[in-house]
Amino acid sequence: MNSEIGKTTIDILEEMVRLAGERLSPQAGERRLRAVARENPGVEVDVLWEQEAIGSVHYDALLRVPGQGTVSVGYCPDRGVPWALRGAFRWSENEMLRVNDKRMTIPDVVALLDFLWDTPHLTDRLVETALVAEALEREPAAFEPTREELQAAVDGFRKRRGLFSAEATMQWLEQHGTTLQSLEKLVDGFARAAKLRERVTAGREEAYFAAHRADFAEAVIARIVVPGRERALALCAGLRAGEVDLLDAATMALRAPHRADLPWQQPPPLLARVRRGDLPGERAVAVFGAAPGTVLDPVETPAGHEVLVVRAIEPATFDAATRRAVRDRLFEVWLAERRSAATIEWIWGQQP
Repeated sequence: MNSEIGKTTIDILEEMVRLAGERLSPQAGERRLRAVARENPGVEVDVLWEQEAIGSVHYDALLRVPGQGTVSVGYCPDRGVPWALRGAFRWSENEMLRVNDKRMTIPDVVALLDFLWDTPHLTDRLVETALVAEALEREPAAFEPTREELQAAVDGFRKRRGLFSAEATMQWLEQHGTTLQSLEKLVDGFARAAKLRERVTAGREEAYFAAHRADFAEAVIARIVVPGRERALALCAGLRAGEVDLLDAATMALRAPHRADLPWQQPPPLLARVRRGDLPGERAVAVFGAAPGTVLDPVETPAGHEVLVVRAIEPATFDAATRRAVRDRLFEVWLAERRSAATIEWIWGQQP
């Protein structure tokens, strides 16, 4: 056996035995195992864990030497259940979900979610998540979240999903087939990713803003979606002539019967603030080249024809909101660079 992987196997196994006698969080145990593996830089490691209801944690480690092979290391305390036998039942590695007798495969689920959500594509987000996880594993100590950062991540997660009570949170976990421990690990990852984003973007915001100032100009717009191009053109004419009140037109559009040949969608808010860089090229030119009060020609959308009125144009200013938007853009650029250099292999099926 290769000396590096042999020594690492023994070191990992000894650490697993020690962890079995301690009551640490799964995340803390995983960090200790990764720290042991880092002492042998020629060996790559993946750590898996499962926490039982009574609190004990079972760890399994996959040790790899590129170009040679992989060793699986696990330790089961006395009277425990070995990893390979936990919840054993016949299954296909391609299956993701079973409802009664109906089985759904991973390609089915990902394709369905992509179809329903349109953008951002789930497959893109999976690749980006892997790239972020890779960066975090290289320097785990550098991205260790504080207690306050973890609490902020938990609060943000619950607020975005309307989980304002313990009961609502537990119900959400049950509906999504996950556990509190898995949620804690997920939130820990979110907090670490936030620290990575801070490192990637810190000190670069002002220079990026100066080079791309036009992209951060803002427009206040009013949008009304109506079925049919003829009706949209009539609405444009009425608005331009001052014969139609904007609020009345929006109210009538909401009350109009839905066309059966168009998919139902939640209508956009009447008033919105948009950045130039977030609009498609032709639409951005039309909106930001118009004077306040201009009624633009209708544009066809999946929900109908959109009539847009420009209410105000505001030059870009480097305020707190713009700083956050710049950081988002910088992080997207960072991800794109790493994705272009990454080797991506879709284990199930072909890449979309």
